[in-house]
Amino acid sequence: MGKKGVEEQHSQTALFAALYRAIACKEFSDERFGPDHMAELFLPPLFRFLIKFRFIRNKILIKSTKLTPGIYEYMIARTAFFDKAFKEALIQDIPQIVLLGAGYDTRVYRFSGPGNSTRIIELDIETTQRRKMKCILKAGIDIPKNMTLAPMDFNRDSFESVLEKAGYDKNLKTVFIWEGVSYYLDPKSVDSTLAFVTHYSHNESVIAFDYTITITEANIDNYHGAKEFAETWKKHRENESFRFSVDEGQIESFLEQRGLKPLSHLDNQEIEQAFLKRDNGSLIGRITGGFRFVTASHKS
Repeated sequence: MGKKGVEEQHSQTALFAALYRAIACKEFSDERFGPDHMAELFLPPLFRFLIKFRFIRNKILIKSTKLTPGIYEYMIARTAFFDKAFKEALIQDIPQIVLLGAGYDTRVYRFSGPGNSTRIIELDIETTQRRKMKCILKAGIDIPKNMTLAPMDFNRDSFESVLEKAGYDKNLKTVFIWEGVSYYLDPKSVDSTLAFVTHYSHNESVIAFDYTITITEANIDNYHGAKEFAETWKKHRENESFRFSVDEGQIESFLEQRGLKPLSHLDNQEIEQAFLKRDNGSLIGRITGGFRFVTASHKS
């Protein structure tokens, strides 16, 4: 019998992302770098206890830097990027936010107050959603009334049917948050996701997502941490391997072919400058070099 895929078990990478956010929250007094005070709720009790101690956190980060250089810093920047997109949607009174693969996202709890009317729909595999809700309820936190959970297998299920059951209204301007998902999907599933945004959403809707560029063995040394990351992922993350990437410099044409236009795009160095810079101008670190951020909307 083969090993279980992410569709049959709660996501281990989502759990590691929560661990990095929990560590960042304890390491930095500056909310720009460690804003997710709820991340530790999703960690096993032993981990929640151990990361209270700085020397334990340092050991974890030293090992992370050795195995996957820049991933901790990338998680900090990624959290900041999508926090910004989520908060801006609330400030602009966007009527609908859809999280495409929410994982252990806590933005609805951190940013959406009781008076906010924005409809928020979280999509993810059922196993991760079930564990997430168990942790939230165990902590005594109420589920916001404006949030709906929609279980979905991104490689098999139809967006139209899943979101329709969740109360999604295609006539409402929507912000789609697609964090930490695209690279785990096959290209056909990526196309299906973008096709949904293009054809089944308000023409002023926006999608914000991260992706990886295609890196060959010949140029892998040109990207910080990419070689170590690839080796570690192949050895330890067989069930959550990367399946999708876009060639460097081709994101604009890639999106245009799918009826979308980029509104913003950040490469690795621009991500670092935007989200990892201290007040004195120095960086808290470098991210793994193959990751990119983009926001896009309808071409017309």
